[in-house]
Amino acid sequence: MKIFTSYFGNIRKLKEAEVNMICVAIGKPRFIAGIPQMLNVCPTRYMVSGPCSHDEYLKLYDRILASQDANQVVKQIEMLSGGKDVALCCYEKPGDFCHRHILAKWITENTGIEITEFGVVEKKEPNYEQASLF
Repeated sequence: MKIFTSYFGNIRKLKEAEVNMICVAIGKPRFIAGIPQMLNVCPTRYMVSGPCSHDEYLKLYDRILASQDANQVVKQIEMLSGGKDVALCCYEKPGDFCHRHILAKWITENTGIEITEFGVVEKKEPNYEQASLF
């Protein structure tokens, strides 16, 4: 089982790749039926729609993750995905600030399981070498 992160707008590509989706957002999209949800790692309504600053959001989400056991979260993901490749999904596009990236980093740091954004290829710095003029 490979774990990715992604967003709901990527549903077609995820289905084509046979990657199951798990909702890690507080609200499930109406246009996707039957998607499991992990409320234990979702931000709260206050964090998403309240007068919550960026710093406060980070502190509150750290508290949510601190109340979880990363290995148990991975077991929960495996159970919900049926052991198949899975994407932890919410609404924000890959380049936007999002808790799913914090969640992925937390899982990686606590379990060693590498989690990447589905369909996003990391840009590598080009290797420039000065050509010999002689």
